[in-house]
Amino acid sequence: ANQTVVNYLDTVKFTLTVTNNGPDAATNVRVSDLLPAGLQFVGALASQGTYNSGTGVWTLGDLASGAVASLQIIARVIVTNTTITNVAVVTSDVYDPDPSNNEASVTIKVMPGPPKPPKPGEIPMQPTGTPLYLMLLAVLSIIGGFAVSKKI
Repeated sequence: ANQTVVNYLDTVKFTLTVTNNGPDAATNVRVSDLLPAGLQFVGALASQGTYNSGTGVWTLGDLASGAVASLQIIARVIVTNTTITNVAVVTSDVYDPDPSNNEASVTIKVMPGPPKPPKPGEIPMQPTGTPLYLMLLAVLSIIGGFAVSKKI
């Protein structure tokens, strides 16, 4: 991902790169990367093949030994205050002597969202410093103090 800490409605770009390390060509190469909950698909750009956002499958076809293909998936963050992990897994019809590098994942942290707007009809008010009854008590004490001083 181009960002690992995001906010609500931010756009995130995931770049997937598939390299055939050989020794043979890989046939019917596919990458599964269905966007997880909390992300809304915006677009994709593949250097080879096509990406189906509904299934999350990038179909590359054949990939020659030493060849590289890439896919950029652009998504919008539609949740707040959570983490999202995106996982991609590559497969092909040819035996892979090293399957340990056929899966990758990235986790992004989504920050808490802005405060919710007030409900219709409510007027948001900031808390005041001194409660009204203390102000009234202070005023009455001052007035009472003057009244007592006049009697003496």
